[in-house]
Amino acid sequence: MADTLDQSLESSKSNSSEGKFAKFVAKHNRTYQIVLWTVVLSSVVGGTVAWIFDLVHIGSAGYWGAFLANLIGSAAVIVPLPGWAAVCAAATSQLGLNSFGLAVAAATGATIGEVTGYLAGYGSQSVIQKSRYYERIHAWVVKRGGFALFILAVIPIPLFDIGGIAAGSLGYPIRKFFLWAGIGKLIKFVIIVEGCRQSISWLVDLL
Repeated sequence: MADTLDQSLESSKSNSSEGKFAKFVAKHNRTYQIVLWTVVLSSVVGGTVAWIFDLVHIGSAGYWGAFLANLIGSAAVIVPLPGWAAVCAAATSQLGLNSFGLAVAAATGATIGEVTGYLAGYGSQSVIQKSRYYERIHAWVVKRGGFALFILAVIPIPLFDIGGIAAGSLGYPIRKFFLWAGIGKLIKFVIIVEGCRQSISWLVDLL
């Protein structure tokens, strides 16, 4: 009985906080849009410039580089900035990084960066929401919830951005959003790190 009461109180608090946020977005929608898209565009432009002109040696920056590259790549909604490439570069044995630690750093950055997609769906009707892919993914997120977000996070293509926008538009609890996205991305990056490390070792042996 006590457990049920605690769960009810927690649920009501969560719904209350989400309701306050929704009211805030509705009241300050223009400011919300300006701030959100400033963050997204800054991530796209800044990340692209840094990558093209090699301003930040992300591949040799270890855990921090993996975190930063994937934070920028995920925050740049739909634009496929190659954060996984930095993870592959950091996976070389010369840097001596722990495989799981590297995957955790990359997954953490990528998960935090996905909040831009979630917030874009929460407070606007974006161009992406008019695409044929959005309708399918939106329907899947409605039907499967966290499981759909988990699968989208594991797949190494930028479909999770659409899933994030769908989750935001549905008002899906942001804590659950981070949980499922984080688990999926961690699994993905564990596979990427090990795959890159094994491939690099194979190439070195071959040469």
